[in-house]
Amino acid sequence: VAGARPDTQVVPLTRWSLDRLSAYLAGHGVQISPIHLWRLLAEAGLSFQRTRSWKASPDPDYETRAARVLELYAAAPFDGPVISFDQMGPISLKPIHGAGWAPRKRPERLRATYNRKHGIRYIFGALDVHRDRLYARMRPRRAGSDVLAFMRTIRLCYPARQRIYWVQDNLSANWTPDIREFADKSRIELVPTPTYASYLNRIESHFRPIQEFVFNNTDYPDWDTAQHAVAAYITHRNGTDRDRRIAALERKHRI
Repeated sequence: VAGARPDTQVVPLTRWSLDRLSAYLAGHGVQISPIHLWRLLAEAGLSFQRTRSWKASPDPDYETRAARVLELYAAAPFDGPVISFDQMGPISLKPIHGAGWAPRKRPERLRATYNRKHGIRYIFGALDVHRDRLYARMRPRRAGSDVLAFMRTIRLCYPARQRIYWVQDNLSANWTPDIREFADKSRIELVPTPTYASYLNRIESHFRPIQEFVFNNTDYPDWDTAQHAVAAYITHRNGTDRDRRIAALERKHRI
């Protein structure tokens, strides 16, 4: 009974509490206190947990694509860097709650917001996997032209003689004819991740720290201020004295 949802037991709830489960069992002739019920459930290997999501890629070429990506992650190619690319967003310019130090029972207050007139932005992120160096730019759209402009910027960070292995997902804006043509002419090998397999894109584990340390607990007045904050974070993150909490959060979200 404890392992079944209450609504399957004619109780209009989605989860049991110990008191509710104890009362339900009592109505069916089983008298047991909530605290003893907790002990029995623990002995049976049951605990109160949050649900988790799961992903399964339907890509028929999953094994081949995943093996290629993991091969590039495992060892740096001799002829150039491995760049993991993706977009974060959309992001709205609004007060975003977070956490911080404040006088006891006097938490920091953020204004309420009803009208959002500043539009949205996307953060384009690229990670040099083996140098552990992060690049980011904020864009108003994520169209193919925006992806191409960002790719050109990253290409300029490396000598033209070097080949770049560019790992990205299958968003249509990432695979326009202009992007393919530029990649062919610029010694960039486009490496696709399998469909619905964002966990194989290493840049993904860096977006959560950006959200936590740049946008949470903020109320930026305009996009220029937000973009400056992103740039300052990237400079700090890539520095030699990087905060241990940033590194810990990146590891936590890396699979």
